[in-house]
Formats: sequence, C-alpha cells, structure tokens
Amino acid sequence: MLKNYRFPPVDRDGFKPIYVQVAEMIAEYARHLGLRPGDALPSENQLLAMLDVSRNSIRQAVDRLVQMNFAVKRQGQGTFLKQSEQSIQQDLDHGFEMTLRELGITITNKLLTRERVVRPPDWTHYFQPINDSDTILIQRAKIARGEFLSLEERILPGSVVARYSEEELNSENICPTLMDRYPDTAVVRIKYRFSTKPLPDELAGEFGQERGALFLARSGEYYNQAQECIMHGRHIFISKLFSVSYMFSRGEHSWSVG
Repeated sequence: MLKNYRFPPVDRDGFKPIYVQVAEMIAEYARHLGLRPGDALPSENQLLAMLDVSRNSIRQAVDRLVQMNFAVKRQGQGTFLKQSEQSIQQDLDHGFEMTLRELGITITNKLLTRERVVRPPDWTHYFQPINDSDTILIQRAKIARGEFLSLEERILPGSVVARYSEEELNSENICPTLMDRYPDTAVVRIKYRFSTKPLPDELAGEFGQERGALFLARSGEYYNQAQECIMHGRHIFISKLFSVSYMFSRGEHSWSVG
C-alpha cells in the first residue's frame, strides 16, 4: 500500500516546522488507508525514501505523534497506530451547550469580550499553537435559568472568525454548530484538561461569586481532519474541586474516549 501512496511535498517556506508537516502527513496516510489501532505506520527508512527530509526530521515527527497519543513505538518492531487501553462510546456530537438543550436547559450566551490576542493567555501554554498568526479571543457568559453557569473563552484564527457574522459569534453555539459548517474547521479530535481555577476578579462580582473561590475549569485543544489545532477553548464552571485529563475522537458514527 505504501508504494502506491504519494506524500505531498514539504513546504520549506511555510510557517510550520518540517517535522510538524511530516507528522501531519503520516497521520493523513493512516486515515487515508483506514488503518486501525495496532496497524504499522511507515518505517523510518520508508519515509526517508519517500520524503525529501532529514532522518532527524522524521524522528521528531514520529516522536510528536507518540506525544499526541496517535502512535506508539515498540522496541525492535517499529511504530504503530495507538491502541487505546479503553474505548467508551459517547454521544458528543452536539457538544456541551446542545446536550443541555436536549435535557430541556436553554443556554443564553452573553458576549463579554471580543478582541485580538496580543499575548496568549496562561491557560493555553501547554497547548499546540493555532496555525494562524492572527487569533481572536471571544469571551462569553453562559446563562441558564437566569443564573450564571459558566465563563466560556474561545481563541480562533482570524480567518475563521471572518466567516461568521457578529451576531453568530455573539450568541450561537460555536462548537460544533458553527465550526461544523466548513470541512476545514469541523472538529474531529479534542484534548481536554480539567483543573480548578478562580473566576477572574473582574467577573466574580458581576456574577455574584466570591473572589478567589475555586471552580472547575475545562480547557481544550480542538483539531480538524488535517490534525491542525484550529481552536483553544476554556469553560470555567461553578463546581467543586476536580481534576482529570482525557482525549476523545470522532469516528464514522460516534465519538470514542481513550
């Protein structure tokens, strides 16, 4: 199968490092051929023969896929598509907001901030960068049954924000409702981090919360079919202490967690 597959040329003038491009090419190869967990990925020598890049770039690309939980290395055997230790089928197609609506809880979004990102906020420091030098922060309050439910923050490429009207970005469900409109922004993989954070001081008083009180914060990286990080997002919920990290991906018919 590999000999009939043609990898695209590396863009040496682009902003993406070569090893990132190679990692994305390998991931696309696996999706294109429908590889399943446990199937072998191209070897280092095979990739060297088919890509005009250095051995070091290939090794960095493979290491990146391993770090992203996409692949696993086996000593003396090669690199294989990651086999999840556990797979749980969940209906996550509608996201947080639409799921609550299906339960009869109507969410109202109140725009707080919409501005260009000059300096990435601290909560994004552990995330893969968004592939756009121009990014926009949208900060909204989510209100349910007249009470503050969560603070929502989304960082999106400026080129994506430009596709939507001001009213859509102010009030519509951003993910997946708006993002799913276009193939290049439809989210197929999300990596979440859960931690406890205080509500920003400037908003604590507005929403009747004690300053410094800790709430559950869910922050995430959102990836498209090309495995490009196209959005950073965070919700701060009114909740008790809790911390967990997991990843889930969209399959043909459902989402899986592993």
